[in-house]
Amino acid sequence: MKGYLIILFFITCSANALETTSNKYTIDSDSQLILSNGNVKAVGHVHAVSGDMTIDAEEAIYHRENPNDTYITATGNPIKYIGITEDGKPFSGNSKKLKYTPETGEVILTDEAFVQQDGNTLSAEVITYNTITKKMIASAVPGKRVRSVIYPDKVSQKKK
Repeated sequence: MKGYLIILFFITCSANALETTSNKYTIDSDSQLILSNGNVKAVGHVHAVSGDMTIDAEEAIYHRENPNDTYITATGNPIKYIGITEDGKPFSGNSKKLKYTPETGEVILTDEAFVQQDGNTLSAEVITYNTITKKMIASAVPGKRVRSVIYPDKVSQKKK
């Protein structure tokens, strides 16, 4: 039971990473194209920032054709994600694909997804976390498993 609590604590702390975002996105890249539907496509050494969230990828698209459903997708080998948790600790992750929906707070890392905080790691085919509800779910595909590596002395314990 103690092991499950440690995993849940690690996952909960990791999920806090994207809480501090802003209403603007700064996207730097080698080239950018505004598509006919209004989307912005950035290609080559993409560096996107929103609040405490930073995404580095080979390609990213800011989907804004539907103002009620805006989101960012990114691809790379791998995409690198960096954020800061509520307690100010760095959080990082990577995957080959990413989708971030600011309205719902949902971030989906797919294809060799990996997250790390304080040396503790979580890897799976899909890692979905919500910056609003603070919940994280790691899912495997058939034939693969989810893996956590946790160092109990590195997981901060809250006092009762």
